[in-house]
Amino acid sequence: MAIDERVIVETVTGMGLAGNEEGLIPAFGLYLTNHYADFYNRISFGVLGALVRENPELTEDAVALLTEAAHVCAFHTFGGIMSSVEWDALVQPMIESREDWVLGMMAVVNAFGWGRFRVAELLPGERLVVELRDSYESSGYLESYPQADGPRCFLANGGMAGLMNLVYQGDITRRPTLTEELYREVFSDPRSFRSHERLCAAKGDSHCEFVVERMQG
Repeated sequence: MAIDERVIVETVTGMGLAGNEEGLIPAFGLYLTNHYADFYNRISFGVLGALVRENPELTEDAVALLTEAAHVCAFHTFGGIMSSVEWDALVQPMIESREDWVLGMMAVVNAFGWGRFRVAELLPGERLVVELRDSYESSGYLESYPQADGPRCFLANGGMAGLMNLVYQGDITRRPTLTEELYREVFSDPRSFRSHERLCAAKGDSHCEFVVERMQG
């Protein structure tokens, strides 16, 4: 593989990314948000807790809602980054294969400080296994709640599926316009990717781990 993660991380962290007076970070052709990780955690875990308390039978629906939000976020955020002039200048010259799009995006994510992501397995077009240490979702959960009875990294989990769908289902390499119609087409395809958080530090595992596979193999 040609991706040099060290160079990508050093370059992105050296870009001086910071929020403006509105809390927005204009970079990679889009607006990233600048806020505390616990702000997101309070909202997502609060939604989950409220729904489960009021209607325990809605637990799976609550998880599905949070996962869907992550799919939408990944589609626009990762897709925007991989269509940006910054990507073209920094990552594109290192790309030799479609799999390098996955590895390059993972390096950019590591530069953002959302945790330490590592690709443990990448079967082209079929399967991705990612390990995550220092997840702000799992560590944030444990700061406020007792050990969970299930995985809690909803954003990272949905994000991994979003990345595989962008690369292998939506073909981000052809730079499609990231419309709502394309989102529905990509994610509603019966062979689109879904992610399962097999391990999660919030439920006592040593780290978090995501397995991304097609819904119909």
